[in-house]
Amino acid sequence: MAESVAIDTREITITPLFRYESIEDINASEREGHLVKKMVQVVEVRFAGSKNYSPVFPVDAMWKRENGKVVTYAERWSQQYRDFLAGADQEAAGTPLEMLKAYGISDANLSLCRALRIYSIEALYHLEGDNLKSLSIAGNALKDMARAYMADRAKSSDGANELAALRAELAALKAQIIPVKEPSPQEVEALVEVSNAEFEALDDAELKALIKDRTGQAPRGTPSREFLLNAVRELAA
Repeated sequence: MAESVAIDTREITITPLFRYESIEDINASEREGHLVKKMVQVVEVRFAGSKNYSPVFPVDAMWKRENGKVVTYAERWSQQYRDFLAGADQEAAGTPLEMLKAYGISDANLSLCRALRIYSIEALYHLEGDNLKSLSIAGNALKDMARAYMADRAKSSDGANELAALRAELAALKAQIIPVKEPSPQEVEALVEVSNAEFEALDDAELKALIKDRTGQAPRGTPSREFLLNAVRELAA
């Protein structure tokens, strides 16, 4: 019987992408008297929910020093680095976001998550602070979906159902390839607007229910639609 592999969640919100990059060979340029470039191996470090911060390091650069020994970025993510060297697709760790379809995630919000470097349910589940706010209005709802999924998985005791779910996850993982090209800031903002539009399409009763779910109390009286929308936006922020 297949067994579910425990996922190390300490770095689940961090995704490395190894690639080649062309940089100037300063010594060769000085020697030849013209620009000379060379290809080097680098790792781009992506943080879930971060719009702009994605540092790039040489694979042999020091990540940390442990017991007097230098640990490089290639050693930090050794399996991903081996996949890169073998020419294999680099896959994100964790459970694919597609598994949240049964919990109500829309295609627009799937696209938004990927654009914001959120590649797994576990990464979404552990998202906090400003990185969670980057999802705008959808943030709280998406976080709730991730919580519900993790809770259901934790309490599952039916062996047959657990095995079927595991097989579905493994099948989906095969297509969980990390995109090499990231969207521009303008493209990200466009995806945020599409996601927000789903909430703005809710009627007043649905907006009131959403506010009550978040605050424990529905708005009193007969507030305007703009008031309800602003309240939802403020809750997201």
